[in-house]
Amino acid sequence: MNYLCEVCGYPYLDEPPYDEFGYGTYLICPCCGFEFGYDDYPDKEKGIIDWRNNWINNGFKWFSKYTSPPVNWNPKKQLVNLKK
Repeated sequence: MNYLCEVCGYPYLDEPPYDEFGYGTYLICPCCGFEFGYDDYPDKEKGIIDWRNNWINNGFKWFSKYTSPPVNWNPKKQLVNLKK
């Protein structure tokens, strides 16, 4: 099962970013580098929005040096996965 990054819309997270109680699992998105439970503290919504805006404004740079982006990766199209 894959999970969605709520920051960048990356649809291939191996684990959920938040647990059943809404706490961050400290998972780091290989696409945008957001760490759930750390980068969203103390204001979850503000943390997500600020990180997304910085990621976009810095050119949608792929974060992970160990995980490659998907074939034909298009970060602008990926953002469509977000409901916000």
